[in-house]
Amino acid sequence: MKWTEKQQQVIDSRNRNLLVSAAAGSGKTAVLVERIISMISEGTHPLNIDQLLVMTFTNAAASEMRERIGAAVEKKLKEDPGNEHLWLQSALIPQAKIMTIDSFCLDLIRNHYNALDIDPAFRIGDEGELTLLKGDVMEQVLEECYETADDGFLQFSEQFGSGKSDKAMEDVILQAWTFSQSHPWPNQWLDQCRQQMEKEAEGDLDSSEWMRFLLRDISLQMGELAAQAEEALEVAREENGPFVYEPMLMNDVSRLKKIREAAASGSYEAFYHAVSELTFDRLAAARSKEIDPEKKAYVSDLRIRVKKAAEKCRDTYGSQSPEAAIEGIRNTRIVIQVLLDMVKRFDAAYTEAKRERNVLDFNDLEHLTLQVLTVEEEDGTRVPSQAAGELSGQYEEILVDEYQDSNLVQETLIQSISRERLGQPNVFMVGDVKQSIYRFRLARPELFMEKYDTYSREESSHQMIELQQNFRSRASVLTCINDIFYQIMTKNLGGIRYTEETALYPGAAFEETEKKAGIPVQFLVADTGTEAFKQLDEEAADYTARELEAKMIAEQIKSFTDEKNGLYVWDKDGQSYRKACYKDMVILLRSMSGWSEVFVNVLMNEGIPATAQTRTGYFATAEVETVLSLLSVIDNPMQDIPMAAVLRSPMVGMTDDEMAWMIAAYKRYLQKKQDRGVYGAWKLWEEIYPQAVSDENPDEDEKKDPETEQIRIGQVEIPKATAKSIWKKLEYFAAFTEELRQDSRYLPVHELLYQIYRKTGYYDYVSSMPAGETRKANLDMLAEKAAAYASTSYRGLFHFVRYIEKLKKYDTDFGEASLGDESNSVRIMSIHKSKGLEFPVVFLAGMGKKFNKQDAYGQLLLDADLGAAADEMDLNLRTKAPTLKKMAIRRRMELESMGEELRVLYVAMTRAKEVLVMTGTDRSLENKLEKWDQLSLTDGQIPYTVLSGANSFLDWVLMAKAAVPAGHMEVKQVQLTHLIGRELQRQLEKKNVKEELLKLDTKQVYDEQMKEQLDQALSYEYPYLEDTGLYTQMSVSELKKQSQIGREEENIGTERKDLSEVRLDHEHEMEPESSEAEDGKKQTETGKKGAFRGTAYHRALECLDLLAVTDQRKLEGDLLDLFQRGFLTKEAYEHLIVKADGTVISKTRYRIPIGNDLTAELDIFDGALNGILLVEVEFPDESAARSFIPPKWFGEDVTLDPRYHNSNMSKGIRP
Repeated sequence: MKWTEKQQQVIDSRNRNLLVSAAAGSGKTAVLVERIISMISEGTHPLNIDQLLVMTFTNAAASEMRERIGAAVEKKLKEDPGNEHLWLQSALIPQAKIMTIDSFCLDLIRNHYNALDIDPAFRIGDEGELTLLKGDVMEQVLEECYETADDGFLQFSEQFGSGKSDKAMEDVILQAWTFSQSHPWPNQWLDQCRQQMEKEAEGDLDSSEWMRFLLRDISLQMGELAAQAEEALEVAREENGPFVYEPMLMNDVSRLKKIREAAASGSYEAFYHAVSELTFDRLAAARSKEIDPEKKAYVSDLRIRVKKAAEKCRDTYGSQSPEAAIEGIRNTRIVIQVLLDMVKRFDAAYTEAKRERNVLDFNDLEHLTLQVLTVEEEDGTRVPSQAAGELSGQYEEILVDEYQDSNLVQETLIQSISRERLGQPNVFMVGDVKQSIYRFRLARPELFMEKYDTYSREESSHQMIELQQNFRSRASVLTCINDIFYQIMTKNLGGIRYTEETALYPGAAFEETEKKAGIPVQFLVADTGTEAFKQLDEEAADYTARELEAKMIAEQIKSFTDEKNGLYVWDKDGQSYRKACYKDMVILLRSMSGWSEVFVNVLMNEGIPATAQTRTGYFATAEVETVLSLLSVIDNPMQDIPMAAVLRSPMVGMTDDEMAWMIAAYKRYLQKKQDRGVYGAWKLWEEIYPQAVSDENPDEDEKKDPETEQIRIGQVEIPKATAKSIWKKLEYFAAFTEELRQDSRYLPVHELLYQIYRKTGYYDYVSSMPAGETRKANLDMLAEKAAAYASTSYRGLFHFVRYIEKLKKYDTDFGEASLGDESNSVRIMSIHKSKGLEFPVVFLAGMGKKFNKQDAYGQLLLDADLGAAADEMDLNLRTKAPTLKKMAIRRRMELESMGEELRVLYVAMTRAKEVLVMTGTDRSLENKLEKWDQLSLTDGQIPYTVLSGANSFLDWVLMAKAAVPAGHMEVKQVQLTHLIGRELQRQLEKKNVKEELLKLDTKQVYDEQMKEQLDQALSYEYPYLEDTGLYTQMSVSELKKQSQIGREEENIGTERKDLSEVRLDHEHEMEPESSEAEDGKKQTETGKKGAFRGTAYHRALECLDLLAVTDQRKLEGDLLDLFQRGFLTKEAYEHLIVKADGTVISKTRYRIPIGNDLTAELDIFDGALNGILLVEVEFPDESAARSFIPPKWFGEDVTLDPRYHNSNMSKGIRP
């Protein structure tokens, strides 16, 4: 492959800290892989790959990089098969440290657990489990606080509490705790916030970081506004300009500059006095006919914009005197301090709860790693530890991918293991700050920008190289992106100024063609505030703006895939053009919630296959809600909504009329102390329906018309056929729920779910519904989540139902299952999901959606540098008002959020390879087009004060539109009436077709051949159904156990003469051995099947209180009690009572790691068996068992020796 000059420079640079700013599509992954290959294969002393530490952002990226490196090494080995060093690298690649930072931390902790106060057998907690654990701990902490009820906590609860629930307080505490975890030393950050608050309460505002930020921002705003006022003044002085405005504009410029200088002085008091004097004189009347109306309007509009911005700044930041600002901070000091204390208490309690369960979360991984890699000096500073020094010596270079998304914790980790402190910088960082879109995960793009601004562009120990050439997109796409971002991405808003140095330059090769390919960027907009839209009739008005936008996109997709005049795209693999198809197209959305469902429905209605994967809505899917309702009913049937959901579902199949009749009979029969709701109605029918049927006279029934015949249920006359149908369904419901309730007593939840799927047929039913494969995948995911739940610290159906309820309470969602579908369909995904991907045709939709600024308007605002702030609350007047500090932090959060949105827009637009189509709707589109048509630029960019006032992506593109040449971006305003008319016509045609289908005679056969095909398909039976119960993989121990099914206990462990009758499917009954059958011995135990005996033992052990079983008499009594209470069947009891003739075995078990991920279980016996030691090892597969070499401390192998079976040892038979 031919590399560009800068790419080659990146590949060859060594022995330095190197920051690579790699623009979208610049081939950074390929360059990174080539650099690694070069380091391990070239030079006189090439490195081994395990001398490199490569940190990626995702596991998928790590896997891809490992595969690429492996393929590159194999290619070099084909060229030089005798190279021993390359063979070694090929062998080392599977163990190479190419991983996410979380994986690195986990690996380090497992190797240094002895330096930490943790159990080496820890596990990473499941997201749901940890969410519930946080909730439990939070309830406990708040309960303790309520018990003490000190004044500070009561004030805190008044400030942050809401209604009868503590949820608002819990959210605030969790928000502060989560934020603190992004700091390398969370408690240290909390203490800094406290100290900062104390200092501010003493009256020292000007030295605080938030005040310095606020005054810098005000100075910047006033400077820009003064420049815009000066521009208006220049136009007024021009020939035919509105010269009468000059005195007022001069005063404006003077006053704005005065405020800017006061803010730049760093004194809030000076700013306060200056801004208090801000006024704007009324413009003089400009009636002269010589004045150009356009210039007059331009100056007037510009001055209005300046006036509004300046007055907003005055009203927001200049309304509080210095004294009032200090007093406001003092009044919030107590609640902030209580909050910081609560965060510490929660953290300590949560840490202890995790320790009890031996689980860690991902925050723990990073912070425990820091404990391993650093030690605290006497003066409180932390320095790299011995372990960090060892890692520094091991890794010749640390390579960090997606560096722009690192946070402070990760930066500290990297610094602790680098050789920077030794004067040998060796960190390679690659990323693009323009694509930093994970601030909501507390990423700090400032870390990238600090190095970007300070590293040298020349050869040095700390160097920065810019990769600008884009090898992904056509020039037509890149040119438009550059045109827009030259104007809207500024240093003050996006974190970096978009210049020729950071712009995108085409590097991809696309052959010239006369076919329709490489069209200009399309910008489709629609005004949903027009009179035409308002005047639509009620039916058409229901067609929402989102549906209209989806319709616009559907029209474009049809145009692109048209057989005659469709779009052609370049096929890189085939090196030729081909017609565009659905799978070439993707629709990108800023937010999937509420949008993806609409787009999928509209596209499918238009005959365009579409798929969308969301991170929300899983629990709202009909199939998951139905199964969860059934689990709730199995757990507790006295719940109206879940029971009604199950009865109405396809599992039972009650109709609306049947439900109404069932409840009506119950309502008219309602008595005191009777069960209530749907459960009560069910129980009433069980009580009175059989009696009502038996009371009827059979002779009279024969004379009645079956269609009109009535039966009296309670006080209500019900059609007999309806009542019979209701009763049948209730009987079925009672039978299968009772059976499942019995199963739930001993089955894990995930196995219970599989029982539900099989017994109700619901799994097969949903597969036949629209999107059946996705629905089945959702049910499979529910079983997977239940299996994962079984490995948590929670157990049983009761807890699982509460587990799901709490997940809903805490807004934890899994998102619908992904099928990994590669079919020919249009994909719909979020912009964040698309990062790192590329698509031939990109539709950037929903551009009119308003930015989400809710975080900046919460009760509590937090900033890593500026600290914490809350509203000042007057308990007497019951009023709240934001403090000056809170407004400063809000301003910073808004700017950071806007900068993030700007970078999200950049990521979305750079996903397109060949065609980019942007779409959006707005109720004020006409006004915005007019407002920003002649927007003045400052140094080629839209003023920062104007950009920060945007509310959507659409606003930014409309601002930049005037400066984008028409040939680079085609703007089209779509007429809504046309789209709506087409949709109404489609719906009418659909209605007519439905009516025609409903008129067909269902008993008549219209197509004999189709009937035969349907009969054949619906009557098909899978020939290997019995084998579906087998596990795909089975351990050696499981095979051994299954081979003994159906044998006498005294024969278990001996060889079988014939294994042909052994079935691994435990549900099938086993025949007795041939020798016993010939002798005619039909003893009770001989006829018992192994699965039955195993189930009986398992059921007894699950239900018995083992700690209470002290002797044989107690055991026999407990077994009888279980039988009488219905927990054991008669056959199971009779089998077990015969076996309860031994003594209780007492032993202590130890689990000992013995390497290769194997664990030995050592049993040391007490009592009559004192002195016996048995050790057992479970193997993952047969090959592991065969290759196993026992440790020297292992003794004789007694696996097949019956003397060591529990059944014999319990009889007092000492081996």
